[in-house]
Amino acid sequence: MINNTFEISKKNELTQSPNWIDIRNINNALQLSNQYEDICRQHKLNNKWILMVNPEDDSLALLSKSKRVDTSKILKINTNITKVNLQSIGSTLCKGNCSAVVLCNPSLKNEEIEQLKQYAEKGQTTCIVLTNNNRLH
Repeated sequence: MINNTFEISKKNELTQSPNWIDIRNINNALQLSNQYEDICRQHKLNNKWILMVNPEDDSLALLSKSKRVDTSKILKINTNITKVNLQSIGSTLCKGNCSAVVLCNPSLKNEEIEQLKQYAEKGQTTCIVLTNNNRLH
């Protein structure tokens, strides 16, 4: 009887495993600001960073004005200034120093998303991919 209970508990743990990659579509600047705020509130962990790669400056500025979010643990990287590739994102995810890594408007193939998922799981770090459908190029 003890073994049955253990097996049931083990099954529940497996079915409730975290989703290490979260892909979200955004349709406007307000929704993007709300997503940034939601991400910061969900992933605020002591002494862990939230890394944002290529965030939209206007939406990030709105977030910094919010009194509901502590923005002191947000790291912002722009790939037009700093070279960031899939391998460096993967390395960051594996290390587990961030509570979340947010990729804004990346061009990722399905294989790359699967790689990121594996890196995120290894480092127990959530990877959030935000695609702004309303972004002007």
